[in-house]
Amino acid sequence: MIRYNPFREIEQIQNALLRNFAVPAAESANLPLVDALEDAAGLHLAVYLPGVEPANVEVTAENNTLAIKAERPLLKSENANQWRLEGIYGRFERSFVIPNTFDLGKIEASFRHGILYLDIPKLEAAQPRRIEVRVNS
Repeated sequence: MIRYNPFREIEQIQNALLRNFAVPAAESANLPLVDALEDAAGLHLAVYLPGVEPANVEVTAENNTLAIKAERPLLKSENANQWRLEGIYGRFERSFVIPNTFDLGKIEASFRHGILYLDIPKLEAAQPRRIEVRVNS
């Protein structure tokens, strides 16, 4: 006797749907990983670019879009045979739509140990402020 599991069918349908929307590994391999955190001061991004020289990084901000471009060239040697290439080489590009509560004109960028750090402050009007409540007597 086989026990009926109603969730098995749901799981099969879900897996079939997810296969259709999955990003192929070849496409996602050229996207740098990004951590994005927000606090009271602003938005903080960490873009992971191992092996990329800071001179090969370009950050632009226009019309609420933040674009990050970088390149990691493939090191070639004429006297060596390549056995395996698992690194990510070539041009990388990510772009993000930044809400208009952040001031793209005041972005600060730094690069340390293969990680690009971007700090985008909140507009002054968007920052939380304490409002004093007066008591009328």
